[in-house]
Amino acid sequence: MGILELRRQRTAVLDKAQAIIDGALGEERALTDEEIGQVDAFKAEAEKIQKQETLAEQVEGMRALAAKPVEQRKAPAHIQRPTPDTAEGIFCRYIRSKGDEGALRELRASNDTTMNITTAADGGDLVPTGHYQGIIEKLRPQALYSMLGVRMIPGQGTTVNVPIDNEGDSGAFVSTNESSAFDRDAPAISKVAMTLVKYTKKIDLTYELIQDEDSRLMDFLNIYVAQGMAATVNALLVAEALADGTAGLTLDSASAIGAAEIPELLYKLSAEYARGNVAWLATRATEGYIRGLASSNQFLFAPTPGGRDGATSWGDLWGVPLYTDSNMGSITASAKSLLVGNWSYMGMRLDPAMTFLYDPYSRASYGETILHYYFRCDFEVLQAGAFQYATHPTA
Repeated sequence: MGILELRRQRTAVLDKAQAIIDGALGEERALTDEEIGQVDAFKAEAEKIQKQETLAEQVEGMRALAAKPVEQRKAPAHIQRPTPDTAEGIFCRYIRSKGDEGALRELRASNDTTMNITTAADGGDLVPTGHYQGIIEKLRPQALYSMLGVRMIPGQGTTVNVPIDNEGDSGAFVSTNESSAFDRDAPAISKVAMTLVKYTKKIDLTYELIQDEDSRLMDFLNIYVAQGMAATVNALLVAEALADGTAGLTLDSASAIGAAEIPELLYKLSAEYARGNVAWLATRATEGYIRGLASSNQFLFAPTPGGRDGATSWGDLWGVPLYTDSNMGSITASAKSLLVGNWSYMGMRLDPAMTFLYDPYSRASYGETILHYYFRCDFEVLQAGAFQYATHPTA
């Protein structure tokens, strides 16, 4: 296989890896574990092809040298590639230039020792320092709005007014006698203003870091920024649900949740809102507390198979999906530790979605490149009755 074909293969493999990363960024989410594994596999394959390409170049150079008459043969020229000013980089430059032979002879005459890796002067400096080619990222929250199914509100401009039905009664028909006037009725309309707020992040990188780093920094930053956006929108979503939802239940204890209070809060949702896109929200610690409630040696809620809540899966609570987020309150005095809602009645504006600007100019005189990120977002509860939360008493 020729060198050009190897290069084409390597480019195609890297394009596949980039396509996976671009797909996740386009969907405004972090890479899944499966996608990370696929990207790593493609990169490993590209590195393998690159090694084959390097060997092919060396073999081609040797063949060209062998084809010349003996008196015309010269050592093949080394391709000069920049190397960092690390111990291994300096040594590689020494090898390429054949070193200072005079100094090397002097060293041999005065350093009567066995070369080894323990002592730097005796060979330790010749052994490259190992470096893992990747940054182990810290796991951060994933965006809840797509999992909960909140209502996306379109529109132009900073503020969009969303009309809502604000009528207090059920809007039922009225019994009317023969030849009597019909009951006149009309919905009471109000509006919710959704005003976008801008959220930003800026990362400065020096030229030296960009050129010399060997930890796939840009891949890491893609994940870091996406997860940072998820953490931001989760905090906004939870804050709005707890601020403009309904205080459906005051719990009996400042430091506990009773088993009977779980269905009590769920049934605070009126029948109209109890169907459809309904889900719980709590911290993971609160979920663990609820899962641990037991009676007669049996857990009252999943994970016990056949638990009394009738859950269909581990992630359900009384048959309703349960999601966790650290922005919910904990089981402490005055905290709002548990919420259930119909998330079709949570409005979200995201305009624009994540926007990225690569700026190599503003700090060029300082040898820096700037990465700018920003998005604009707002959450609003569209019907307060669709969200019911539990509050712990003050003591």
